[in-house]
Amino acid sequence: MDNNDIVNEEEFDLAEAFFDGEEKERPLALLETLWFGLDYGSILTAFALYNTVRSFGWDAHLMNKPPELWTDHYADPDNIAGKFIYKYCEVEPVADDPSIMEWIIYDKDAFIVGSDVIWSYKVCGKQSGKHYFLDYVPEDRIKLSYATSFGYSYSGPYGDDQKACGKLLSSFDAVSVNNYISADILYSRFGIDGETVLDPVFLCSTEEYEKAAANAPCRGQESDSTFIFTYIKGGSKRKREFVLLGNDILASRSFSPMRSFIDINAFPESREMFGLDVAFHITVEDWLYYMIHSEFVITDDYYGVCFAIIFNKPFVFIDSLSYDGLNNVYALLSSLGLEDRMVNVDDDFKDKEYLFRMPIRYNKVNRKLSAMKEQSAGWLRSRLSPADKEAQDIG
Repeated sequence: MDNNDIVNEEEFDLAEAFFDGEEKERPLALLETLWFGLDYGSILTAFALYNTVRSFGWDAHLMNKPPELWTDHYADPDNIAGKFIYKYCEVEPVADDPSIMEWIIYDKDAFIVGSDVIWSYKVCGKQSGKHYFLDYVPEDRIKLSYATSFGYSYSGPYGDDQKACGKLLSSFDAVSVNNYISADILYSRFGIDGETVLDPVFLCSTEEYEKAAANAPCRGQESDSTFIFTYIKGGSKRKREFVLLGNDILASRSFSPMRSFIDINAFPESREMFGLDVAFHITVEDWLYYMIHSEFVITDDYYGVCFAIIFNKPFVFIDSLSYDGLNNVYALLSSLGLEDRMVNVDDDFKDKEYLFRMPIRYNKVNRKLSAMKEQSAGWLRSRLSPADKEAQDIG
């Protein structure tokens, strides 16, 4: 079936009956994200993009996991991602039948793919084909990417498949990516100039995170706000050494004991390597609560850094060359004048002790971040107005 003919006259009549014949009050966008990826960053970027699009006067739905991508466990509404996303967002059903996909497409005015490594062939494309290049979307709809990424190197597709993906990308109304690596790939492989924009977690109102954190199960167990929030995705002896050094320094300044957490997908191996009493599989609300109510953040994760900045927390990022997100972290911190908050596992930690005592001048950081947010939000907002693609093309 041709994309332009997805809804024929008979189906249109049925669709009108299905939607009670009511005209939508607001245009509706379908968001293709990796919210089901069982990673706090993936979940919260989807949540953030959803709320950002809604703040622009649109309604939004999140696309569910393509049936062919990963295992069915990732679409389980009772896992960590599902319990959070189904509670706070509108989610489409799994499109395991062509008729379901037709219903999903029918009433959508725009399709937005992003953020995360959704264009990585190894992560998504090998199983889901060209789905995340929006090969199923009719030509008369708005197609955008927001802060999308190929990952940290180009891993395919190649040959005719690359040409096909390039053709699909050239049909997008606008393309943006989340880092210079993806911008280079976009241009060198597909000949497309893409805008580089902030991750959507920075565009979402902090009130949305705070409302979710207010529902955290841990809320009734915590009575102080002087603790250190430690979020480590890949444990190691050197990281443990650095975290304990920070704890000793901060404890001398009346900080209470650390609250340490391990990545959802890195347990128990990372716990064993880290060698500390850590928790994992905490809810997304708990993760936000601990971030928001902490006094200091130690992390080896890009999103740990993002949320520390969003909530103006003093932080230290500890890196190793094996971390795929290192370029993202450096690009973000250098743009805000915070690159000195990075510590490598091979550094002499004595030379880095000052980071636990030196405050961050967030008044200066927030001015820079505000300008970056304005540019990124403006880019997305302008592409979603007007909602009518025909009117947009004429304009």
